[in-house]
Amino acid sequence: MPIHNTDIARIFNRIADLLEISNASPFRVRAYRNAARTIVDKPQSIAQMLKDGADLSELPDICTDLAGKIAEIVESGNLAMLDGLEKDIPGTLADLLEIDQLGPKRVAFLHRELNINDLDDLAEAVRAQTIQGPNGFGMKIEAKILKKLERHVETAVRSMRAEAEQF
Repeated sequence: MPIHNTDIARIFNRIADLLEISNASPFRVRAYRNAARTIVDKPQSIAQMLKDGADLSELPDICTDLAGKIAEIVESGNLAMLDGLEKDIPGTLADLLEIDQLGPKRVAFLHRELNINDLDDLAEAVRAQTIQGPNGFGMKIEAKILKKLERHVETAVRSMRAEAEQF
């Protein structure tokens, strides 16, 4: 399966999100976000550039380390660093990023302050109205989160059925 620039950028953005949740250096988080932006904005295929022998570290925002990670993604379709980060994040905390109103900082706050580890914990907290307060969660955001959670459950059920029909 060919690796596209958007695939590489998605992996780098996911790494940035997970690093931000785990309270990593903001400079490190920004490096992955900037690299993702550079990759997705590149009109040429990064995979083809590698195949042609290009030095990716010459691209803006791509250092030697990130160039090596890009090569790993292109060669294997995966990045060991991302797998490690996903194992280190408690529970299914990273799934909370799928909710529109929740970015990495809010997810980290919910985990740290309210011990929310997954979508079920989040739904329970929203229904109990325990996320409201001075932390930037008001009634409107709470209602949007609940609506998105309900849609997420419906979509998950539909996806599983679609997957089952393939067999």
